[in-house]
Amino acid sequence: GSHIGELIIWDALDWTVQAYERNFWDPSPQLDTQQEIKLCQKSNDISIHHFTCDEENVFAAVGRGLYVYNLQMKRVIACQKTAHDSNVLHIAKLPNRQLISCSEDGSVRIWELREKQQLAAEPVPTGFFNMWGFGRVNKQAHQPVKKQQENATSYSLELIGDLIGHSSSVEVFLYFEDHGLVTCFADHLIILWKNGERESRLRSLRLFQKLEEKW
Repeated sequence: GSHIGELIIWDALDWTVQAYERNFWDPSPQLDTQQEIKLCQKSNDISIHHFTCDEENVFAAVGRGLYVYNLQMKRVIACQKTAHDSNVLHIAKLPNRQLISCSEDGSVRIWELREKQQLAAEPVPTGFFNMWGFGRVNKQAHQPVKKQQENATSYSLELIGDLIGHSSSVEVFLYFEDHGLVTCFADHLIILWKNGERESRLRSLRLFQKLEEKW
């Protein structure tokens, strides 16, 4: 990923380009033309600050937004264009299709990639395709039925958690599946976070174990 908004997927064996994407920051058709030009010229809005991946997707932090690029379909399948109020500095993939991100605005947020099924006969909004460069409307009409069925599944990034504890830029974090999350603040403050629901279950389990031992 680069600071001019390019994402390149390389083959790790022969180092050939497998996919190329630069449509993350394409402005919405509703914006004025002059506003579009100004938006594209801001490097902070298009810069890929960080990304992570799994076997299916690449999760990229682009400017203030989060984008999910599917490796098989070779296109963006979900996004949050304004996931934070400032640049997203670091992201990580969690279990159960979840994603965590931190930002210069001091926030740490947890997202979930959710699948939404659409009816096969339901028309897909043309504005969505124009926004992400999937092709013009007239090209969509000539696509085979198989391609239309593939597009019948849509995805979204939904906010499921917001960790409030820092007052300025959260530079980086570390996730430990069994121990929680550690976030690092610009003024050297470090916070260890625990999953409250999970910790409550563990305390209850330990309590019952002690009661059994006593009896």
